[in-house]
Amino acid sequence: MKSMITLVAALSGSVLLSACGSSSNTAPVVPSTPAAAAVRTIVMVWDGMRPDAINQTDTPNLYALRQSGANFSDNHSTYPTFTMMNGSSFATGSFPKTSGFYGNTFWTPPQGSGNTIPAGAGANGAAQDYVDPVFTEDYQVLSTLNTYYGGQLLLVKSLFATAQSAGLVTATIGKSGAAYIQDLAQGGYFLDENTAAPYSLVTDLQTNGYALPTNVVHGYSGANTVTLSSTNGNPTGRAGYIQFNTAAYDPNGVITIPARDASDTTQGAPEDAANKYMMSVFTSYILPVKKPMLSLIWFRTPDNVEHGYGPGSANMKAGLHSQDQRLGELITALRANGLDSTTNIIVVSDHGHSSVSGPLSLYPLRNITASTTVPNGPLVNGSTSGTNTAAIGAVATSGGYSFSGDVRSADLLTFRGFKAFDGSKCATDSMYGLNAAGVPTVPVKIDTTGALCGTAGTKYQAISSTLATPVASFPVPAPGSLPTNGIVVAANGGSDYFYVPGHDATTVQNLVKFLQQREEYGAIFVDSRYGSIPGTLQMAQVNLENTTRQNNGQPDVVVSFNWDSTVSIQGYPGIEFESFGAGQHGMHGSFGVTDVHNTLIANGPSFVAGTISNPSGNVDVAPTVAYLLGLSMPQADGRILNEALVTPASKSAATVVPSVVTPTAAATGLRFELPTDPTGATADSALTVGSYTINLNVKDLTIDGKTYRYFDSAKAVRQ
Repeated sequence: MKSMITLVAALSGSVLLSACGSSSNTAPVVPSTPAAAAVRTIVMVWDGMRPDAINQTDTPNLYALRQSGANFSDNHSTYPTFTMMNGSSFATGSFPKTSGFYGNTFWTPPQGSGNTIPAGAGANGAAQDYVDPVFTEDYQVLSTLNTYYGGQLLLVKSLFATAQSAGLVTATIGKSGAAYIQDLAQGGYFLDENTAAPYSLVTDLQTNGYALPTNVVHGYSGANTVTLSSTNGNPTGRAGYIQFNTAAYDPNGVITIPARDASDTTQGAPEDAANKYMMSVFTSYILPVKKPMLSLIWFRTPDNVEHGYGPGSANMKAGLHSQDQRLGELITALRANGLDSTTNIIVVSDHGHSSVSGPLSLYPLRNITASTTVPNGPLVNGSTSGTNTAAIGAVATSGGYSFSGDVRSADLLTFRGFKAFDGSKCATDSMYGLNAAGVPTVPVKIDTTGALCGTAGTKYQAISSTLATPVASFPVPAPGSLPTNGIVVAANGGSDYFYVPGHDATTVQNLVKFLQQREEYGAIFVDSRYGSIPGTLQMAQVNLENTTRQNNGQPDVVVSFNWDSTVSIQGYPGIEFESFGAGQHGMHGSFGVTDVHNTLIANGPSFVAGTISNPSGNVDVAPTVAYLLGLSMPQADGRILNEALVTPASKSAATVVPSVVTPTAAATGLRFELPTDPTGATADSALTVGSYTINLNVKDLTIDGKTYRYFDSAKAVRQ
């Protein structure tokens, strides 16, 4: 492959990792005759990689790969633009309407007369809670859910299962949950941040002197019990974000809560060592010894540092460098093993990324006063950790950082009389918002008696604590105890899921009206069982309805938080509100431009060089890779990206027609409420018409008599 040879020759600082030892272990599946046309293909997922972050300085290897390969300039993440949602799209080439999967966080309503819910442990060996919405970035959680759904967590056959059925050896490594969902049946080799599989791979790695993820001990028992060596260490350990304590959210300036130091330059990418370890195992052992024809490598970089510190931050750029070095190590290993000219590399991101912020007119950016000390925690795999002495400063005249954008839907709904639960207890969040005068949107308080939070002295922020019957904690009631017309909120980030187990139409209509009136929320999508609700689109119109999951995991209402792609923070455009959480400076999951449009680059013997202007999507990756392996995925929603292939399945030309989809009728008679007043008492005097609708921007690509729809963005329009 000329382009890859050129790239490898240009690499600087790449480390050549040779094979270590050998093994007689056979592949986990009984091989049959593979397709003769199969071309070895490696999919490398750069979690949260924005296309506009690729450059010669921060990502020289990826930049060179793009320059000499196929660059898909109009690629689309699956909405909602979350990691696990797109993990299922990579796995199946499908949208939720076909796959039936709704990660990152979703709720499984109790089933049957026994109110049955899933049961099992997490990757750390502790019991996992399934009463509340569950976070799916955990291989044990996915395994439990797959068992609960009778082996049908994904309702269609995956790319990896398809390859294994053809006798091809496969391997997946990387981020917990995201790598595992590619191969739920575990028919190939697997290594993530928590475990390795099959058991024979565990023993092979130990025999050949490799360390193992420390949580691997929780995945095996009996005759297969795993004992770590005394020198194993914690190769996938990573530090928490650098933070500081601030009293800015206490009107009296006394009570402190933690805040992320988005200006920190000390930490770098805290997952750097973990990613390097996993790539080393792949390049020096799995690749040369197991010889997979299909591999997927998924690291949590740069997403992890984007969340903690925001796009454009110093640590985000360190994450770009880290991930680019891993790509360089992969290419060097392919060359060392004589595989560079016969292997395709596809680099793709699950989604883009945005900065968390409310409108700057309401919440101006602020300076961060630099810390006078280094973080007080120990080094964790080479990265700093702990708390420093930084502080929230004055309103920034240029540059600056956001301390706004977080929204707790369960709290807002409870204050307005709904019976809402999000599965979380009392908590604080430094991204709730400070206005220009420094007044917090939701002030911090202390539960001195424990009556609200269960433990005396607990800090909390909740407007519902001011009700006649105060509430500051919102765990989901035990199975069978949910109040009539209760609402369960799965808080995901750039979008929230709302479950109405009673399926009461009036409750849904009232919920929708509330969301339309609160300016933190954007486009709203509703299950078609509730008919046409003014101002909304049906979930089916964005591929979110699945009849099998309609009462067993599929939300009733999905809402994207409001976003603005014209506002920049730290040099990167795109801001959005997000679910209340841990004070993130970066987020994704919305239907905004900078979340939806993501990276897709392909390089290798199967691909032509140049920019591909036709729209493409993450659902197209699996059917395209299947074709490169001489296979097919007839159930996939995506298409083969023929326009980028040296030998396409079809040479037909595509036509592309953009359009805007809107609701059949706008919602009217509304009173819009400013984010700065979560009680709803303050109306937005600039929006007096009182109408709400949605502009869903789409592109329809038609080829060989079939039309594929790509979603560019969905924006709420208030007047």
